[in-house]
This record gives sequence, structure tokens and C-alpha cells, in this order.
Amino acid sequence: MVEVLPIKVLTDSDTAIFGSLNMALAKLLRADLPVASGIVVTAPNLKLKTVLEHHDFGSNEVFEQSLTMVKKEINYTPAPEMLTKEVGQHQSFLVNGQQVKGVKKLWLALLNEWLEEIKTRLWREGFYKGITEGLDPKVVIFVKKMESYGSGFFDDIQDDTVINVREGKIHPHDLKKLDEMIRQANKKLFIPHEYEWMVDLPAGRQGGGVKLTKVMPYTPVVSSQTYTPKVSDHSYLGGRNAMTPRVLSSAVKVFLDLSTGLVVEREVDGVYIAAERVFDLNKPRDSFEDLLFRLVESATTFSDLRILFKLADKSEGMGKVRGTLRLLHQKSLFEPMVDALDFIRHKKGLTNVHIVIPFVRGVNELLQIKRELAVKKLGRKNSLQLWMEVAVPENIINLEDYLIAGVDGIVLNLDELVSFLNGFDSSEGELIAYKNEVNGLLKFLEDGLKLLHKSKVPFIVCGSLSLYPQVLEYLVEKGVYGVVVERFEVSSAHDLLRQAEKRMILRKMQ
Repeated sequence: MVEVLPIKVLTDSDTAIFGSLNMALAKLLRADLPVASGIVVTAPNLKLKTVLEHHDFGSNEVFEQSLTMVKKEINYTPAPEMLTKEVGQHQSFLVNGQQVKGVKKLWLALLNEWLEEIKTRLWREGFYKGITEGLDPKVVIFVKKMESYGSGFFDDIQDDTVINVREGKIHPHDLKKLDEMIRQANKKLFIPHEYEWMVDLPAGRQGGGVKLTKVMPYTPVVSSQTYTPKVSDHSYLGGRNAMTPRVLSSAVKVFLDLSTGLVVEREVDGVYIAAERVFDLNKPRDSFEDLLFRLVESATTFSDLRILFKLADKSEGMGKVRGTLRLLHQKSLFEPMVDALDFIRHKKGLTNVHIVIPFVRGVNELLQIKRELAVKKLGRKNSLQLWMEVAVPENIINLEDYLIAGVDGIVLNLDELVSFLNGFDSSEGELIAYKNEVNGLLKFLEDGLKLLHKSKVPFIVCGSLSLYPQVLEYLVEKGVYGVVVERFEVSSAHDLLRQAEKRMILRKMQ
């Protein structure tokens, strides 16, 4: 059963149901701190449990398909009457940094949040009884006209408040007020926390100004390492994530895919941005600004890490003009990529951004786009690496020719490779079962990976196949340099990699 209560009525007796952090938010409201109006919603545990039990999660081969089917079934669940009643006349909401409109979309957003939490549990521990129990209650904030949104905390090392603006801009007056609010909130709660906030309306309007929207745990990381804080005053990638040293748990690097989403994970070894998931030819100006913002902020925040920028691979289906060939013949696609790189490297001086050349069908294409980039002063050099995406079998067959042509690294797109090898279109849902037939793919990669190892050229992998246990163990054994993962997969990826490395070591010791 779903429980819904307004933040303002939560009391200590509700802690067991609605969580201690949400109780802390209600406590701040009662202490006369500016807290946004909203509600707290618990997960529909029984419904989720019933749906999950009808699907098979015991086999890794059907894991992804089962979860997709669960998501479709869950999305047909109507919004509870209690939620509709508590929402009242409000039509715009903020849920975990995502702004949605309408009760139906709000309910879907909440369900997706809980499903992502369940997915993380499935990756870590597999399916077990009680997997839907103890899911985090979600804070839903009522929004009128949000001007800016972000988070903040008090950093003892700097003896100052760190404010991270994820969306919009914040007035200096509100910055000062937010600093005072965070300090007061820590005093009221007795221990330091991190806080999300928003400016819903200008301060002069009724109900306007900066308000707290969420309380989160804050654990300072103490380390003897020397590091330099990199904080942006207008960044969804700044704040604590940019300041705390990373704690690596595996030899294989984890690259965070920041092509979508506004949340960053701290324990990563690099960033991967696929331009085709950001740049939209139908909205060139807005999407270009979004792309530029992601690149600049990731390169600034993670100044000591490699940022791999994949040029846009606009695909219209199997056998269509796409990838490098399309970049070479469509200026409206190629020029924005060059402009973004020119701004980042030559004007901002961010030399940790490197290029990934997408979907190459032949060595001639690689040489031609390298010439085009060199003309734009983006040629391969010590401070600018050129990586190549390997997405078609021809690339593996003629891999030696590509290495002779000159690349600094390889990105294996496993989903594309298995699609071409097994002869199916990955966009066709009814053929998705062929994606799990990976034995042929692993045999096909064998000689190519040996050549990369011999040539001392690093390779990383992307695609959903990369975290399949059979594939992951194979890659670890072959010396994969890194894997590209989504935000919600970062923590589980470290665990899976560490386990795969242990198994490999034990096998060699036997």
C-alpha cells in the first residue's frame, strides 16, 4: 500500500515509514527554515513484489529482458487515489532533480526511481525474497515556476559552504541566504548534511525565494592524498564530487556515461559523452549549448581524468548513412562538433578532452576524417588523443591497418558488434533474444584483442553487454582498460569488476 503525507505533518512517529532524512526535512520546516511545500510517497511494495515474482531473474541471460518487461507492466499501474488527493491542484513537480508535469507523469517518474533502486539490488545480490522491501520514500516538491535548482553543504576542509547550481542561475542575494540556511540547518540537525534547494519564484513574490527541498547524508572523506578543489559556481558536476578524492576498487577503469542525466558519481575514472545522445539536428542551438555545457563542466570538474568525446553518430537504421561517413558529408552535423572542440580546447584550454571517431566502415574513412580534423587544428598529438569506435566486424578483421593509420585507443561497441555478427537489428524488440548469443562474439574478438595487447593500444567497451558476467570475465582476462556505464550502474560495476578480477586471479593460481 502506498502511503502519502505532506512534509509539514510528518512527526517522529512516522520515521519508520517515511525515513529519517525526510523527517529531518520536516523538522527544519517546523524550525521556521524555508522548506518547499511538498509530500513524501512510499513505494508500492506489494505491487512491485507481485510483478517481479512473475519474471525470471535467476538467469543472467534473461535479466535485461525481464527487467524491461517489468518496467512496461509497472508503467500501466494507475496513480493511487491518495496521491491524486494529496497533490490537489498542483500540476508541476520536482522528483529527484527531475521536473515533471501532471499526476500521471509524476507517478511514472516515482515508479522509475524505485525500479532503478531495485535494478541496483539485482545487480549486486541477484533476486531474493524481500527485494522490494525498504525502498526509499520519495520527496515530491510542488513547483510553480522554478528558476534554479541545486545542492549545497558545508565543507569543513575549506571552512565554507559549497553550493552547486544544477539548473538555471541563482542571484547573489539568494546565494548568501542559502549559505546561512545551510549553516542553520546543520545546527538544527546537530550533524552536517547535504541539502537540495530550489528558487521557485523571485524573492519578491509571495512564496518565492530560495527553499530547501531535500536532506541527504553527508560524509566527509578524509585522506592523506593531496588534491586541488575544483568547484564551479554553475555546475551539476561540481560541489563535493569535484573535491573528494576517488577511491578505486578495481584495476579496470570505470567511465561514467554523461550523455544523459544531471547526476554525477564520484568514484569514476573517466567520462564518456556520446554527442548523438545530446545534439539534436532539429534543435541545433539548444542542444549544442547543452553539449557544450556538459563537456566544459565535466572537463573542469574532472580535470585530472580523461574525457572521451564521441562525435555524433546519427543513425537511421541498419545499412543507412551514419557515423564517420555522415560526418564527412553533412556540415550541419560535423561543424558543431568541431566548434565544440575548438571552444573547449583552444579557448577554454581544457586539454583533457579527447576525440572518439564513431562508426568507421573502412581505413579510408578514418584517414579522411583525421585530415578534416587536422585542418581544424584538431590533429592527433600528445595532448589530443584520437580513439576509434569499433562497431562493425570489418574493423576487427582489418584492425592492424587501423592501428597503422594511427589511433590512440579503441572503443568496442559490443551491442553494435553482436548485432552485425548475429544478423539482427537491435532496434527490433522481438529480435532482442539474439543479443544474448555472445559466444560467437567473444571468439571473433580473440585475435583482435591479442593484437591490441601486443601493440599496447588500450581498449574500453561500451554497451549493455559489457556488464554481462560471461562477457565481463572475458574482458577482464583480456586486459580491458575500462568500461562505460550509466550513473546507476557505477557502484555495481565496481563490485562486478572486483569479483571478476578475483575469479581470474584464483583461476591462474590453481
